[in-house]
Amino acid sequence: MIEFSLQVEPRLIQAVLPELGKIFAASQKQSAFTFVCPNPLDEDLVEAWEEGLAEDAKSDRSALARLLRDSKFAYGRIEVQEDDAEDLLRGLTELRLAIRVLSLSEVPDEELESGGLALKGRSSSERIGYFAYLILAEVQENLIDALV
Repeated sequence: MIEFSLQVEPRLIQAVLPELGKIFAASQKQSAFTFVCPNPLDEDLVEAWEEGLAEDAKSDRSALARLLRDSKFAYGRIEVQEDDAEDLLRGLTELRLAIRVLSLSEVPDEELESGGLALKGRSSSERIGYFAYLILAEVQENLIDALV
């Protein structure tokens, strides 16, 4: 079992959880990214490729759903089975990409990744998306640290 605490005020996590739920639901309907089959002319390979990706995405999203439903997450406590860690990492990445597309499309990558986004003048959707993006980034960083 991998366990750690986020260095985030629980009230902030609780404030963004509803938005995370909405974006997670939206991302389940349509992925934020696609992978092209290496040989699109081979119908059998394309079918196997798409089925394999769909199955992997299902596992990733299931791991992420368990995290989001865990009541401890609202208080900054993360508990993940080691077998779920890599799936959760991919699920977190997909959700962060969805946040990027749905809430933060106007924010330059440099500002987003540096953590230096000026919040003044930003819409509430951008502010909530930004905090959600950062919280998920911290979960990913801690999870990666625990795995190495």
